[in-house]
Amino acid sequence: MNGWRDTLDATLAVAGFQLARLRTAPRLALAALGVAFPALVVLAVRRAVRGDPDRDVWAVLLYALVPEAVCMLGLLVTMCPAVADELERGTWVHVATRPGGRRALVLGTFLASVVWTSTIGVLALVVAVIVGGMSEPLGLILVFTGLVVVSSVGRGALFALPAVVMPSRALVASVGVAVVVEYLAGFLPAIVNQATVSLRLRSLLVQGMAWQQKIPAQLKLIVDPQPAWVQCGAVVVLAVVLLTVAIVILERRQFPPSEEG
Repeated sequence: MNGWRDTLDATLAVAGFQLARLRTAPRLALAALGVAFPALVVLAVRRAVRGDPDRDVWAVLLYALVPEAVCMLGLLVTMCPAVADELERGTWVHVATRPGGRRALVLGTFLASVVWTSTIGVLALVVAVIVGGMSEPLGLILVFTGLVVVSSVGRGALFALPAVVMPSRALVASVGVAVVVEYLAGFLPAIVNQATVSLRLRSLLVQGMAWQQKIPAQLKLIVDPQPAWVQCGAVVVLAVVLLTVAIVILERRQFPPSEEG
């Protein structure tokens, strides 16, 4: 019991430390850009169409901009450097020698990444909805807040693997994983897409917007009809599995002194 309590305390300490590091001027400026970007696109769309687009059009646009683009970029910036930062600063030896240090590093960085990215995503969503003057704004905000959290949890865990397997090239590897797993395998109408976050996000979007009867039959092949709790549960299970694998790999890894310099 004490072991789990120590791990929890260490995880929260790492998360707090990582969040404090994210509250620097450059990172806050980057976050502000992430919040403003969807609103700027929404304004450009309003000018281009010279009117109010359909609510469903707004929903598709928000989906592409916030749970996909903003959350993906936020997770790439915050989750990928988990191990690389410790190696570059020469602090890896302190993490590796502390009981549960490696586990706390992965879990704490993941928690900080999810909190940071979700916060930016929700702020970007609210600003975009207000700027766009969208109908039934509260409904949109509630649906997409859920999508932001699901995206952050699932993909944050997905990016934990490149962070521990290829720390020096984690960003490039994570982009490759996102393209291959999320945007290629995720759109295959086969059993393989069941293990992707993108399938769950699309399914939650369809249910949240009540599009079950609107989408063409061809698109139903890349949407899961199971209820929302099943979609969220699948993402939680996937995240637990990915984080467990990442922790096991990191606990067994040894980095040469040249990587620690």
